[in-house]
Amino acid sequence: MAKKLPLGLQDFRGIIEDGYKYVDKTRYLYLLSTSGKYFFLSRPRRFGKSITVSTLHELYSGSRELFEGLWIADKWDWTKKHPVLRISFTAIGFQSLGLRAALVQELELIAESQGLTLKAQGLATRFRELIGGMAARGSKTVVLVDEYDAPIIHYLGKDLEKAVENRETLREFYTVLKDCDTLLELVFLTGVSKFSKTGIFSGLNNLVDLTMHPDYAPMLGYTQTELESNFPEEIAGAAGKLKLDERELLEQLRVWYNGYRFEENAETVYNPVSVNNF
Repeated sequence: MAKKLPLGLQDFRGIIEDGYKYVDKTRYLYLLSTSGKYFFLSRPRRFGKSITVSTLHELYSGSRELFEGLWIADKWDWTKKHPVLRISFTAIGFQSLGLRAALVQELELIAESQGLTLKAQGLATRFRELIGGMAARGSKTVVLVDEYDAPIIHYLGKDLEKAVENRETLREFYTVLKDCDTLLELVFLTGVSKFSKTGIFSGLNNLVDLTMHPDYAPMLGYTQTELESNFPEEIAGAAGKLKLDERELLEQLRVWYNGYRFEENAETVYNPVSVNNF
C-alpha cells in the first residue's frame, strides 16, 4: 500500500508516525552535524525548510524510533541527547504583540516547558539565561530558528520603520548565540532571504552559509533520482490517468517543476510541495 503524501505537513514526527512518505535527506543532516556548529540556509518558500528544522529537532532529541530505515539510523550516536531550543518566527505572534514582547513570551514558554524559571529582565539576557539553563543539565543546547527573517520580510513595502526596528531587535537577539559558544552544540537558522553579515548577523559573524554550498545544494527539494525512486506508484498512476507514457510524464514534470539549482554546477531539484500537489 502506497504511503500518503505529506501535503502541508511540516512535522517530522507526525509524518513518520502517521505513515506519510518521507524523502530521506538525513545524510545531509549528518554531514552538517559533523562539519561545524553555526549554519545558515536560505531557500524559497514551500521548499522544506520547516521539515528540515523539525527533523533536526528529533535527531538531537534522540528520537531513534523515528529514523528506523533511514540513512542516518546506524550512523548517529543515539546515546547522546541534547536539549533543543526551537523558535519559528512565523508562529510567535510578532504582528500583534510586537517582536520584542513576542520573543520574551516565547522564551518564557520554552523555559516553562523545560521546567526553568527565567529571572533576567532584558531580551538578550533572558535568551542567554535560557540557553545556559538548558545546557546546565549536562548536554550542550541545540538552537534551531525557522523563518529567522519573517519579522523583517513581513513589513517590507508596508512599514519600513518597523522593519528596521525589528532588524535591530533580531541583531541583538542573534548576537547572544556567539556569546554562548561554549554552551551550544549546534545552531541552525533558516529563512527565505539572505541578509548581509554586516546587518542582521553582524554580531554572529561565524555563521557558515550553506545557501549556495555545493555539498548541500540538493539538501532541500527532490533530485531526479529521488523523484523516480520515491514516487513510482504516483508516477504510474498519473501517467495512466493522463494517458501518457511514464517517460512522457516525467519529461512534463521536469518542464513544470524542475530547474532549481542552488550552486552553479549542482544537480537541479524539483520544488517538493509542487510535486506533492501534482
